[in-house]
Amino acid sequence: MSDLVDHEVVVIFRKYLCPLSAKLTEMLNEHFSHQTERRGCGYTQATRVIAEFVSQPRDALGFQDFRIFEDYETKALKSILNQASSYGLELTSWRNLDINSDVQQCLVRLTPQELFAKNLQQQVDFQAKLRSIHQYAELEESVLICQLLADIILPQSAKNGLIECNALPEKPKVGSCPMAEKFFLRIAHHRLLRQGEINIFVDEHEQPIMMEKMNMGDNHSCISLVSLLMNGVRLPAGSLFSANYEIEPLEKHQNKHYKGHVIPISAINGFWFLRLTTLAVSPKNRARAFGYHFKQQVDNGLFRPDITELGQLMEIAQGQIFVGHPC
Repeated sequence: MSDLVDHEVVVIFRKYLCPLSAKLTEMLNEHFSHQTERRGCGYTQATRVIAEFVSQPRDALGFQDFRIFEDYETKALKSILNQASSYGLELTSWRNLDINSDVQQCLVRLTPQELFAKNLQQQVDFQAKLRSIHQYAELEESVLICQLLADIILPQSAKNGLIECNALPEKPKVGSCPMAEKFFLRIAHHRLLRQGEINIFVDEHEQPIMMEKMNMGDNHSCISLVSLLMNGVRLPAGSLFSANYEIEPLEKHQNKHYKGHVIPISAINGFWFLRLTTLAVSPKNRARAFGYHFKQQVDNGLFRPDITELGQLMEIAQGQIFVGHPC
């Protein structure tokens, strides 16, 4: 790995916080073993690894999410949780200490030289820096990864208009191969296969949230059209999901133009986050971000991967909804 150029995300975490895991580092640095027909590229693979974390509920007390780092020592956090009550601090989790008002008040009360106060302040500083680490990134694709990693450790709550997306307990048998974008690219340019169907998942205001393709490659393969929240992690528009449900009993109505249905997203039992698609990054930065994966799309003749924008899928999704039709 010594001959590889470090990805911006790898550099940022090593310089400002702590090194990422060897696996994530190798992937982000585009080790040749990840540049394959099946894997796509290291960046794509890194988002698959991140997806494995995202799909698991955030454990308030467990430390398994620290596996995103190479060697994060959790001894101080364990000590804080064990001793907090004796310092008049009631903690139900080690997460989000930096925005916990009780923690701030406790630090004001304590003598800074006390070991407990030192440990607590150190963790607060670490989490505060992690929360804003994306600000060090200049590349669009780096900002996405930094924010995903930060949210895994510091989960967000459903606010700021974000739709919360339930995670399935098990991964459905839907693939995440590098060619999953193939049909979504065709759909974006109104080139659906004759047998193809698209289902549009909408919120309570009938605004499109996600598009699902059927009878075109893997069924129940979905792409998000807006940012979503899953297990406390913000997932950007252009994220790839799989679903697993029976459509017959669901509340739904026919699409306006294409075969398929408009379905309330609240009617779906859940989704499984698979990875970021190339559409999660703007066209001008796509080749740089996805490297070999993007080259594969071009070489395999996928429809206009270099210029297609997520907004085109959103327009098609909006075009399937009958205005004023109760869903």
